[in-house]
Amino acid sequence: MSELSHWVVRWLCHDLATPIASVMTASELLDDVKPDAEINELVMSGAQRLTGRLRLVRLALGAGETAMAGAPLGKLVMAGLDGTSVDWQFSGDAIDGMAPLVAGCAMLVADLNRMRALVVTHDGVEVPQGCNWPDSVAAVFAGSPASDNRSAVAAMLVATAARAEKTLSCDDKGLRWS
Repeated sequence: MSELSHWVVRWLCHDLATPIASVMTASELLDDVKPDAEINELVMSGAQRLTGRLRLVRLALGAGETAMAGAPLGKLVMAGLDGTSVDWQFSGDAIDGMAPLVAGCAMLVADLNRMRALVVTHDGVEVPQGCNWPDSVAAVFAGSPASDNRSAVAAMLVATAARAEKTLSCDDKGLRWS
C-alpha cells in the first residue's frame, strides 16, 4: 500500500468512527431494554449520517461520476457534512470532473473548520469566519507531497482538480479552483 493510500485509509477510518460508534451504542442499548423511540431515533440518525458521509466520500475520492446536476450535488454534500451549515450557491450542473472536485473540497474544508459555516460557489468553498489550514495541507496546495492523513486527502483533491483541468489554491477564506 502506498503512503498516500495508508493516510487516506487512516483518515477515512477516523472520519467514520463517530457515526458507527453511535449506531453500535444505540443498538447495544436495544439489547438491554424494550424498543424505545429515542433509541430507535439514535440508530436511524447514526445510520443516516454514516450513509450520507459514505456517499460524499465515494463521490469525492472514488472513481465514480464526474458530472452531476447542481441540486442533487448540493443535497449530497449537505447530507455528507451533517452538522455543518452549507450555503449552496453553486448553480447549474457540475460537469467535466467538477462534481468530485466540489464534493471533495467541501468535505476537506468542512473537516478542517469544524462548526464553521461554508459557502460553496462556482469558484470554490469559502468559510466566512476565516479558514484554518494545517501547514501540511497548505504545503500540498503549494506543490509539496502529502505528509499525513489530512494532506493525503488534499493530494487526492489536487489530482482530482488536474483531471478537471483546474488548479487548487488555499487562503484564509477557503479553497479555490481556477
